[in-house]
Amino acid sequence: MLCVADVVDWPWNRGKGDRVAKALTWKRLRVLAAGLSLPGISEAEMSCGPCLLAHGELWTWWDRKEGAVGLRLPPGERPFLIAAAPEVFFVTQPIMRFNQVLARPDLVSRKWVQGHLLLSWRALAPKLFKELFPGEGPPVPSFSLT
Repeated sequence: MLCVADVVDWPWNRGKGDRVAKALTWKRLRVLAAGLSLPGISEAEMSCGPCLLAHGELWTWWDRKEGAVGLRLPPGERPFLIAAAPEVFFVTQPIMRFNQVLARPDLVSRKWVQGHLLLSWRALAPKLFKELFPGEGPPVPSFSLT
């Protein structure tokens, strides 16, 4: 079950040696994504801001207007995230019709973002990749309703 403590980067959630984390920025998000060392990642520019593509599909982005991290989600996950941590996750009218959510960069946990990026990258991976590495990594969520 998702707990607010899993997605919110409160100071008391950090270990004794952890420094106070700085809010995510586009540059820090890119470094976080690059640290996963995943193939098939490229940068692009959308109307709302810079983005990263995984296997040619939208993976994550920086919403300049909202100053927030954009994340792709499996269908049905958004209401649960917003209900669990409404201070962290939100949507705007332009992304309402997509399986996407925005996260406030000063509150979202970097560990959660990193884990979510890995899951969403795996969901966007070509079928061949999943066949070559059937047991590698976390389970593969689906971004389609079929």
